[in-house]
Amino acid sequence: MLIRVANALKGKLRHHKPLNLLCDISNMSKHFLLIAIAFFGLGALCSVKAQPTPCAGLASISGQDTVCAGAFILLTDSTGGGAWSSGDTAVAAIDPSGVVTGISGGSVIITYLLSPGCLVTKNIVVNALLPIAGDTAVCVASTIYLSDLTTGGTWSSSNTTVATVDPATGATLGIASGNTVITYSLANGCTRRRTFVVNPLPLNYYVFGGGDYCAGTAGATIGLNGSDPGINYELYRNDTAFVDSLHGTGSAIFYGPYAIAGNYTMIAINTGTGCSSHMSGLAVIGITPLNIPHVSIFSATADTVCVSSSATFTVVPVNGGATPYYQWYVNGTAMGTATPTDTFSYLPVSGDVVSVTLYSDAVCAIPSTADTSVVVTILPRQTPSVSLSVSPSDSVCEFIPVTLIAAPTWGGPHPTYRWIKNGLTALIAPSYSYLPANGDNIICVLYSDYQCLTIDTTYSTNNVNITVLPLLVPTVTVTAHPGTTIGVGESDTVIAHVINGGTALSYQWEINSIAVPGATSDTFVSSTFANHDTVTCIVSSLDFCGGTPASAFLVITDTMTTTGIENSTQYRSRLRIFPNPNSGTFVVDGFLGAGQEWAEIEITDMLGRSVYDEKVPLQNGILKDDISLGNLLTDGVYLVHISATGLRAVERLEIGR
Repeated sequence: MLIRVANALKGKLRHHKPLNLLCDISNMSKHFLLIAIAFFGLGALCSVKAQPTPCAGLASISGQDTVCAGAFILLTDSTGGGAWSSGDTAVAAIDPSGVVTGISGGSVIITYLLSPGCLVTKNIVVNALLPIAGDTAVCVASTIYLSDLTTGGTWSSSNTTVATVDPATGATLGIASGNTVITYSLANGCTRRRTFVVNPLPLNYYVFGGGDYCAGTAGATIGLNGSDPGINYELYRNDTAFVDSLHGTGSAIFYGPYAIAGNYTMIAINTGTGCSSHMSGLAVIGITPLNIPHVSIFSATADTVCVSSSATFTVVPVNGGATPYYQWYVNGTAMGTATPTDTFSYLPVSGDVVSVTLYSDAVCAIPSTADTSVVVTILPRQTPSVSLSVSPSDSVCEFIPVTLIAAPTWGGPHPTYRWIKNGLTALIAPSYSYLPANGDNIICVLYSDYQCLTIDTTYSTNNVNITVLPLLVPTVTVTAHPGTTIGVGESDTVIAHVINGGTALSYQWEINSIAVPGATSDTFVSSTFANHDTVTCIVSSLDFCGGTPASAFLVITDTMTTTGIENSTQYRSRLRIFPNPNSGTFVVDGFLGAGQEWAEIEITDMLGRSVYDEKVPLQNGILKDDISLGNLLTDGVYLVHISATGLRAVERLEIGR
């Protein structure tokens, strides 16, 4: 290295004197100067005469020695004519006038060069401040947030009538359209600036239209009373549901129709700036149900009119509205013009067709008209009457009810009947059923509601007189001749004696409960009776009020078999136990003879021990006693002893369960 420097200096000696050479290298570094002294010797320097230096009087650089990145400072030097330069333009730049602009953080040497070899320098420190982050524009009434990664600074706006900024948070609010400069300043004086634009909101217009529409139709239309090019107008239902969007035209715009009910609002959006605002007002769409008109014709006499009478018809509208109109017709011919009058009167002819057309003004009356008609019938004037029928007859037996029914003529659709028995009101009803008494007199009063009456009240033309006949309940006794005790093969005549049987009777004789063919008179003769035959006569009254058939019986015995019968010549009747065998419940009956009032019934077992004993009253000598032993006796054979005045009989009894 020293050799290269020495060689360079030798070259210089060819053209310069030693002093001039030293002067030329005076701007070199101290290392070079030492090398020259070593090469030429100190004596060479001493042998040269001293000369004044060209840099004598060069002033030092004036100005700040720090600058912020993105900011600038001014450096000056009182020695004019020099040139400025930056040792590192990536850190700071300086223009010919001495204005230093901070580029990035660090330090840099700024040189002021007067002439070759004549210069002065200054070390400048550049303080770094990062750029402002965030949008450069905001809409009026909207807020955005600016930020800087260099913390600790303060925000400010150059024009607070356009936008304000929160000093601590950087929240920037658009106040009015225009420009402002937003500055972020650090305590060391460094700042960052950004030109900020506040964009205007779309002009405000008024939403109109909507309203209620009739169900089933297209719906309702919505409009905006003005619009601007470059603006989109978005329509929303109930603030959230997007409906439609139209571009501004410079005049009013229209949407729809829409069939969904709700509140419709609009937002205007500037397509260039994105600024939006709600338009004034709203349109409300509602759905009104259809009111389908209907009309009917009412008349006090329906569609019938009495002969030679005027008819009045009244309409009954449905969904006719507040002020409906009506057009009346007779047989298709209009009766005047349509009027609000809802009644129509005239003198009709049978078969006339009366019709009316309703013109409705109800909201959502679809269709707006309705028609109806009636055919008029002419009725003659009539006089009502009523006749009576009685069931089963006006002559009845005792305890038989009767039913009287009214048969009206011209009674009308809903007649009323009043029944009078023996001069007093008995019932209000279409028919009358009761248990009569002999000689009852029944009258019916008809109250007719026939439309065209000459009179409205009439009495029955065939009043009913009830005859009640007594009920015939025959009583029968039978006798035998020569008696109930006869010899084997001996003929015996049995005769029935009837009390309260009426004038016509029927007879049927039975032997042991078996009917004897042909034995149908009051006398029965037989020579074939067997011992203990039960001979019964059943008598029925054939008169109109004949009652329940009656019967009587006797028991035939022969003179050769009288076992079990004491005083049999006095025992002129039949005694029987039925059913026999039985389960402990049975009947003992028989005729013990006229004049007999009491009989004793005793039951004994086969050992002669008494197990049952009672005294029974007789009716006209007739014994009939219902006996229920329950579980008193066990199953087996017993003897029944019947005693009366002058007679005694024993019968066999079998009990089995």
